[in-house]
Amino acid sequence: MGRILTSPGGMIDMSRMGYVCSTIRQATTAVENAESCMDEWAKQIALWRLSLMFGYVFDLHPVLKALEDVAGE
Repeated sequence: MGRILTSPGGMIDMSRMGYVCSTIRQATTAVENAESCMDEWAKQIALWRLSLMFGYVFDLHPVLKALEDVAGE
């Protein structure tokens, strides 16, 4: 998750330029350990942090549905 924040052109850079950044929950991963991997706690906490600091966290299926609806118009 750190790379999505700090890479060149990542969320920190984009936020500084005034962009609202979002991510898709199912397209994101985090480093987990034996205690957190079953429920993906590290990922959930990181996504919560992203949503507070930068923008929205979307689920994949509503995004795909919206894109299909737009493509069908």
